[in-house]
Amino acid sequence: MPDGPTENGPTEDAVTEAEKENVHALINDARASLADLLDFDELRGDRWYVRLSTKEKVYPWEALTSDPNENDLAIRGRIAGSESSVTDLVVAFVGTMPWRARERRMAHMQYFRTGHSLGLVFGSLVKRSFLRPRMRAQGEFLIIGGCRNIWI
Repeated sequence: MPDGPTENGPTEDAVTEAEKENVHALINDARASLADLLDFDELRGDRWYVRLSTKEKVYPWEALTSDPNENDLAIRGRIAGSESSVTDLVVAFVGTMPWRARERRMAHMQYFRTGHSLGLVFGSLVKRSFLRPRMRAQGEFLIIGGCRNIWI
């Protein structure tokens, strides 16, 4: 989220080996989340999305608003209202944003897991296909960094 979950984490020196391993363990699930998001039928550009998972169920992607405070409340409400404990949370922005001194269309995502103090920040450049209305990844899966888990 723009102002909430992207709070600065610890400096690299303060990150423990266990925290690094926990973040590394999220990579495959993050790749799968990116693929699922790009296959989401209601995906539109310049929007925020969220998806929760429990041990029993992976919930569908849900569109959020452009208001960070409203989104924070909505995410916290979904976590509190979940029938089971939330194990994973993915927050995503798909749209145009600055990347390497240019405006680029990207999927910029954050993956959080219960019990992990850090989440994974990742994404991909995306482009809209001419033959179908969906977006697709362009180039490599990008690991951008880590961020403090303030959600679950």
